[in-house]
Amino acid sequence: MSRPVVLAYCVPEARLSKLRFLCMKLGLLLKPVQAEDFCQPVGALCGVKPRAEAEAEKELSVGEMLVFCHMDNGAVNRFLTVQKQLRVPPFPIKAILTPTNADWNAAQLYAELTQERAAITSGEAAHPQENGE
Repeated sequence: MSRPVVLAYCVPEARLSKLRFLCMKLGLLLKPVQAEDFCQPVGALCGVKPRAEAEAEKELSVGEMLVFCHMDNGAVNRFLTVQKQLRVPPFPIKAILTPTNADWNAAQLYAELTQERAAITSGEAAHPQENGE
């Protein structure tokens, strides 16, 4: 299995230093993602997909987000537990790499996660089933 990686998007330097310490403590590779790589598939940034051809410069809307790659639920739960123990403020937008989101770029993943978070917060389903009403 590949080495566990945490992709960090748009994390301010002050939080990034705490995140580095947390990842080091757990033996995880922290990879801060630079803006020029936001157009790359998430899977390409952790080595499971090929890099995309360079696109024309365009501004992608991405906020602070973590993506856990090559980590099972137990490893993610350990990360969250140690994060609390070290008093590292939580990251509200986070995901585990899946075969589906591995093909998405940062903006696509961020949009999906923020939509899901808003739906959960409001008590609605993120993707409601059509029921003919």
